[in-house]
Amino acid sequence: MRIVDARAMPIDHEDVIAVTSSSVYYREKVGRTTFSLFRFDEENAEVTQLNRHPYEDYGYAKLFVDKDIVYFLNEIPDGQGVIRTELIAFSYEEGTEEVLTMFEKRGNSTLFWVLDNRYFLFLTAFESSESDEAWLYDRVTGQRERIRDERLVGKTERFRELYLFTTNFNGVPYIVCNARLDEFDYYDALDNGRISPDDPIDHSEALLICTLDEAVEAIWDQQDELPFDDILRLHGEGDTVQYLGDNEGILRFSAFVDALNEEVIYDLTAPDVLHEVSVVDWGAYEPLDFTYDDIGSTIFIKVDESDMHTEVIDITTGARYIDVNPFERVISQRYLVHEYTDGLTSGVILFDLELEERFAYENAYFMVIDDTILILSMSSI
Repeated sequence: MRIVDARAMPIDHEDVIAVTSSSVYYREKVGRTTFSLFRFDEENAEVTQLNRHPYEDYGYAKLFVDKDIVYFLNEIPDGQGVIRTELIAFSYEEGTEEVLTMFEKRGNSTLFWVLDNRYFLFLTAFESSESDEAWLYDRVTGQRERIRDERLVGKTERFRELYLFTTNFNGVPYIVCNARLDEFDYYDALDNGRISPDDPIDHSEALLICTLDEAVEAIWDQQDELPFDDILRLHGEGDTVQYLGDNEGILRFSAFVDALNEEVIYDLTAPDVLHEVSVVDWGAYEPLDFTYDDIGSTIFIKVDESDMHTEVIDITTGARYIDVNPFERVISQRYLVHEYTDGLTSGVILFDLELEERFAYENAYFMVIDDTILILSMSSI
């Protein structure tokens, strides 16, 4: 794990493609719609443009990275309301592009998800939001089909959102969803009069799972709902399920039960098996603060803070960390991390336990990618 200060680069966390031992690959935007891909070489500070022509995306421009390939959209309006959209697979190491498919629609499309490097899930927004649609494209067969399960794309009629993850058990790819109540959609629906405060509302949070093949087949068969099975469901109004990252290829979640004031951390070790990693009795800790950490797949609990020291516990390992300065989390059991806001100024302070050296970055925030702590500028958000 190393630290790279990228505050001088005109990028935010959504623009970062990859970090190697010598370079940072990234997207740089020009205006609201145009972008190009670049490589920054740390040794000589040289910047190299990777693409031969600029790209355009008139919606929410998401990047999806799989090994050395980055997927994104290139949109070309015809001036008559129709947008020709190319799905690009770009090798950032080779500097080459492949147009996987092209389609024309009157709405603006967003690449929402890439599944198993084969299936591409799109959202297309039209002038009338009532006609927005989600659809799936298979790059192998060229098949396309509209997705009818509104849960999958965060539609508001059910007042829910699904957060998608992919995993693999014995060579079989699965889709895992953290399904949760979307309170913003719920209260918006109340304000708009679409529901009444007396209407029954499902406050449950859940983990859902199905094989990728079953999900795709349901879409091709035009089914109204995908065949998800419950792995876990909590029914209390204050109960929550939280994603804690990918722990060496195993998805990790925590489940908080409000009535017990207790949280259990689980590893998903099989399609129907949640392995209990640890249990947090929140009443026993009386925490000053806590941090859900999807970098180390754990929960950090701040149990003491004074002018003299700060103490934080890693709940999955039981390790206790103490420093004379404030901090909230620990990365790779080496870096104590403190994020702060002072008026209009925000920054990051890292204390390296091995070097016993403190690094301060003003007007900054951080992300962890490719075994690197990347420091980014708040000005680029």
